[in-house]
Amino acid sequence: MKEVLGRHPGFHVERYNINEPRNVELLVDMQIAYDVPDDAWGGTSAVFVGRHWWTEREKFEAEFEDALVDLGSVPEGAGTAEPGEAQSRLVQTFEQFGVVAVAAAGLADGINPCALAALIFLISYLSCAQRAPREILATGLLFAGGIFAAYLGVGLGMFRGLQMLSGFELASKLLYPVMAAGTLVLTVLSGRDWLRARAGKAGEMTLKLPRKLIGLSHGTIRRLIGGPWFLTLAFVAGLVISLLELLCTGQIYLPTLLYISSTEALRARAVGLLLIYVALFTLPVIVLTVAAYVGVTSERIAAWGRRHAATGKLALALVFLILSVYLVGFSLHVWAGA
Repeated sequence: MKEVLGRHPGFHVERYNINEPRNVELLVDMQIAYDVPDDAWGGTSAVFVGRHWWTEREKFEAEFEDALVDLGSVPEGAGTAEPGEAQSRLVQTFEQFGVVAVAAAGLADGINPCALAALIFLISYLSCAQRAPREILATGLLFAGGIFAAYLGVGLGMFRGLQMLSGFELASKLLYPVMAAGTLVLTVLSGRDWLRARAGKAGEMTLKLPRKLIGLSHGTIRRLIGGPWFLTLAFVAGLVISLLELLCTGQIYLPTLLYISSTEALRARAVGLLLIYVALFTLPVIVLTVAAYVGVTSERIAAWGRRHAATGKLALALVFLILSVYLVGFSLHVWAGA
């Protein structure tokens, strides 16, 4: 651009940083006004000159100078889309692809054997302690409340960290390919775990909590739930156990948060999607707690968990694959605009 403008002095260039939400909406305004096809949206840069627009570097380099010469004809209404049209278009696009993907990721994470192991132990422990069904129900629901609060807090903190990181251009550009590579590895490992679980070798799965953390998790439940204040401490137990299991369950949480936060103009919507993820993640805990209340034994719940371990791993592998494809594509867009 500098080279061409040097041959054609007198033109004024306005630059807008799309890390700022108001500029993302301005970009969408321009894309709507110029009738940019949906498949050309995305990436990290766009140029509008007269009646011309570019989102691909090669086309821009080939056509930019001719566009300056042809600057006399600006399309009517360029850059003047109806107020709110850009915002509604962004919301519509994000809803089409975001809600289903985030909900699926949350549910897949919730049926992850890592997430259910502590609950099964909790129900078994309460049964052995001869707690009444109502006490089991109350303990399980408070435990689920602690899980919800912990994951929501972790998610909001990660969102804040990702927003701060976006201010460092190189770091934010490196984050996407690094995370894409990580999710690709997790896709392969989850697929291998699925094959092992399907073959009845669930004990040989790779993506699981280390034995020390499992022991620490069970010890925490015994210390907090074993005394007379078990109902008061059930919520705290859910908080603590969630943080201990984050090494396993967070493998899908962080890529999902990165997927959500890549659309900065929808921060309020992103928080709503975070709530959906955490709610779906917590749902299996609530369902199994209610099952225990109506008389399903911890042995039957544990057997159900073993039977569906392969299903959980397959769901994780599919979600990891979807996130990998998205992050790879987004990384290519980011670096193409560098």
